[in-house]
Amino acid sequence: DSDITCIAVSYASDAPHVYVGTADGSQGGGVYHKYAVAFGGGWEDLNIGTYDVYGIGASPDFDTDALVVAVIADADETFVSTNRGADSGVWTKVELLTEASGNMLAAEASDVLFPADFDEDDAFEYYVGVAGPVHTTSGDGGVYRVYGEDAGDYDLLDDVDDDIISLDLVGDVGATSLLAGVNDVADIWYSSDDGDGWDLASSEGKNPTGDGPTYVVMSDDFETDETAYATSGGGDGAFSYTTDGGITWEQVSLIASDISDIIDLAISPGYSRDETLFMLTWGGEYSLWRSQDGGDSWERLYSSALSGVDSLDLVGLSPQYDSDHQVLFIAGSSSGNPAVWRSTDNGQSFTHRGVPFPINTWAVVDDEALFLGSYDGSNGLVYYTDNSGQSYSAAAVGSQSLSSIALSPDYYEDETVLVGNSNGWVYWSDDGGNSFTSLPSDATSPPFSGSVTVAFDRGYGDNKTVYAAGDAADESIYRFIVGKSTIWKKIDSNLPTGGMIGQLVAAADGTLYATSFKADGGMERSLNPTYSLGPTFETVTRDLDDGATLTGLWLNNNQLWSIDTTNTRLMTYIDSLTQPLTLTSPQDEGRGIGNIIDSTISNVSLDWEVADGATGYQWQLDHDTDFSTVPVGFEDTTKASRARLPTLELATRYYWRVRVTSPVLSPWSDKWSFVTSLGGDIVAPELESPAAGASGVPLRPVFQWSAIAGADSYELEVSTDFNFGNPSILKVEEYSLPGNAWQSSLSLDCDTTYYWKVRACGSDSYSAWSAVGAFTTEPPPAESSPSPSPPTPAQQAIPDWAMWLIGLGGALLVTMVAILIVMVILTVRRRRL
Repeated sequence: DSDITCIAVSYASDAPHVYVGTADGSQGGGVYHKYAVAFGGGWEDLNIGTYDVYGIGASPDFDTDALVVAVIADADETFVSTNRGADSGVWTKVELLTEASGNMLAAEASDVLFPADFDEDDAFEYYVGVAGPVHTTSGDGGVYRVYGEDAGDYDLLDDVDDDIISLDLVGDVGATSLLAGVNDVADIWYSSDDGDGWDLASSEGKNPTGDGPTYVVMSDDFETDETAYATSGGGDGAFSYTTDGGITWEQVSLIASDISDIIDLAISPGYSRDETLFMLTWGGEYSLWRSQDGGDSWERLYSSALSGVDSLDLVGLSPQYDSDHQVLFIAGSSSGNPAVWRSTDNGQSFTHRGVPFPINTWAVVDDEALFLGSYDGSNGLVYYTDNSGQSYSAAAVGSQSLSSIALSPDYYEDETVLVGNSNGWVYWSDDGGNSFTSLPSDATSPPFSGSVTVAFDRGYGDNKTVYAAGDAADESIYRFIVGKSTIWKKIDSNLPTGGMIGQLVAAADGTLYATSFKADGGMERSLNPTYSLGPTFETVTRDLDDGATLTGLWLNNNQLWSIDTTNTRLMTYIDSLTQPLTLTSPQDEGRGIGNIIDSTISNVSLDWEVADGATGYQWQLDHDTDFSTVPVGFEDTTKASRARLPTLELATRYYWRVRVTSPVLSPWSDKWSFVTSLGGDIVAPELESPAAGASGVPLRPVFQWSAIAGADSYELEVSTDFNFGNPSILKVEEYSLPGNAWQSSLSLDCDTTYYWKVRACGSDSYSAWSAVGAFTTEPPPAESSPSPSPPTPAQQAIPDWAMWLIGLGGALLVTMVAILIVMVILTVRRRRL
């Protein structure tokens, strides 16, 4: 009828020796031994006597000394007893005494631990942890150090009323570190000086939570890595670890804590790199959790189960938080008073500081500075500290309690603060919170209803735009331009009936988000909240459960988090559609686009890059850039990242753009343009002269081609390279030719094959290039003939008809001179007469 209370296994010549201890509460227990045989039978009773056995351990040198130590108790007191070689009935016992030399009676399991260099001849020293809630005279359970077989040291924890249910150690005699787990609470004692001095984790750092018992085990490398593990039982019990020798314990799994509410959240500014989140919850106790893998796993850092912690209500990170700078704050209450806790080591440990006023809302400025919103029964108050709460300054803000505080994106330069209160008012400060005025400053009644949430546009430094919303039903979202607006302007006409705005946040790209904490309310989203003619809002509910209610909203880059209070879930939403699409084809300013069929342009398609998460797109085509009156048939939606256009006009410029329409809108893309192909039924000019394959062509040939309707000019290229590399003649762009014929002003090389092509140019377009023609120039003159002077590059060949005109002009000139001479002679003679 005895219970097995303890077990020890050791080896001799690689064979296992197994010892178990039993107790029945009436000194009817014993020690039983099994050696290198199958389990299930063959246990040897070592006849320890009329005792209950609560702990057993084997020497580190068991292979040579075969020493076994058992912790035993009779009706009056507790002993340790030793046995060698599993000799039946051969036991030597030593009494365990309290410092007052009273008797201690164990009634729970105990541990027996040996230093690494234990030796029965030179270093016969070991430790015993005892849980003994029943006492015959005085004293309690504790940790004992035993020397040899003659005397037991006094209780090393004599001044502490703790029963030790678990003990572990590392190190040698004289240099031993110990951890001791307490039986009835989640406390752990640690000693680094052989047990002579002890500290409680909760007195310097952070102990595990739970009701006990607490079991500990130290890593083999504890002396260098200071790592150990513990489990604690009861409510809020957990599996925990330490990396600082037992001062601070982090709970990572098997946490016996319910979560009925998620209270607050904080996101690392560098979340895209470190994936760090902090979360406050309630479930019978308040708990602070940390995830460093984006929420896949969590460890509990702090809890109201710890002594001196009543509640945890707010959590915030310093904006400078990063891998080397890990400051966070918690606000709550301690021992019945408001309090703030600060951690500089990522939540491993906290420094507590009392606060002389209630905390309703806050904003974390940096590692040391906070704005705290409060109410004294008559006035809303904004308190400011720049030394982590050692001192505060205060400014009055209206006559109601405060509900939200927001800092300008450029707070360090402009020191601008927004505050919303619980009665529809918004206040503004541009002097770092020293004084506040209402927005608008001449308002005689609150512009909103209910508790107000406020936010700065991320471009506030330039546009001075702020946002606010009350949490009353159908209150909507409003915009105000500081220094310009006289009233708040309603900007969300899309809010579902009965919607209630719970939180506003503005993204760096200008997108504005807001949670609607009405059931099924979802999230409001606007890509253009500063648009003067009225922003476009849409309600996002995709993937939310029916009846989901979103409260709170946090943003990092394009990822948002909110709390579904209906289902007690932390929800996240990645908005991958806040950036414009990337257009690919036709290229911007492209010309000669499309095929000409029956004097129209066909087979033109618009292409763009696929947007992550997009399920539908909208495209538009127009003759101008404002897209205010898009022609019929020039816009449509598609699920693909391509759209085939209807037939288009020849030689016409078109503008186009695309955006995502589902699951949510994206901004419109950039506006690109293209010009359709030029010409009627003839797509490209036809080459006429020189004829294809012609030879003996003059060195300054006349080039001629067919005309293209609507052409303003023509471009000509001539080269000895079929691919027109290093052209000999290049008449393009501003040097293009006004007609469809041109005689070269440059002499080509003799007896050389040339390639040429032409295309037509319109005001905004080109035709296709003609087919490529080829000709060979005339051979050089014979050597016997005098070589003509080479023409200069500026010279131009004179056609035969031009030479005929020159000859005719010369003859006429001679005749006219002769007639003039005759007329002069006749005139002179007449005067003489």
